[in-house]
Amino acid sequence: MTPRHIYRVYICLLVFSFAPTPSLTQVLDTCIQQTSCSCKNSKGTIDLTPLANTAGSAKFLDQPDASGSTFKYSWNPCKDFTEGTSACTQVAACQSDSSTGTDYNLGDQASAEFVNEATSLSLHYSSTTDITRTTIVTLTCDETQEASLAITGEDPSNPGNYLMTLTSKYACPKAGPGPTKGPPEPEGGISIGSILVIVFFGTFVVYLAGGVVLQTFVRRASGRDMVPNYGLWATMFGLIKDGVTFTISCGRRTGYGKV
Repeated sequence: MTPRHIYRVYICLLVFSFAPTPSLTQVLDTCIQQTSCSCKNSKGTIDLTPLANTAGSAKFLDQPDASGSTFKYSWNPCKDFTEGTSACTQVAACQSDSSTGTDYNLGDQASAEFVNEATSLSLHYSSTTDITRTTIVTLTCDETQEASLAITGEDPSNPGNYLMTLTSKYACPKAGPGPTKGPPEPEGGISIGSILVIVFFGTFVVYLAGGVVLQTFVRRASGRDMVPNYGLWATMFGLIKDGVTFTISCGRRTGYGKV
């Protein structure tokens, strides 16, 4: 590979390094759990505490599912509640069958876990009795709504998973310190473009300094000959033009010579 080709590759790397590239925190803005009903990301804190019923009953009580079945669902963020039979004593979520009077524990506050998906954030609770049952509450931010809970019911593709969607202004991140419990939020990542720029200029500085030392003390050069590969740098502007043209055309030939 000739010096001209090497320089073209350098120009390509330099151009692409300045292109905007998302950092890790931009790709996935992870919400780090603080308490059983709050988490924190780079935008602020999501805190469901204002929705919690502290009187021992559920905030959302006996909500029907979308299919209109005999099952009713109750959920209370932050605080456990007790409902119906002993099966739903000190729970975060409960399923009740109105046709039989049977209740099922769908998880308690101790099992609460914020789960970050690619495009959504959800709050999970789980309980193991005869089987493991998991409540999945998808959090949807809407600054115009106090709180609305939509019950999908049991997921037919994943039996034992019970789906709900909370739409509320409290599902939106709020600026401020928020709760302090939980692991620290990770620092923002450095972009790929920044890494390429650092590597390029670091290598260039080492190359230039080392070349000057070699030319001066080993080859006894002086004046402009102290600059390594002076002939290459003397034609810099022509090479930059070639490199930019090569980058824009992505290496494709722009024409063919006559045979």
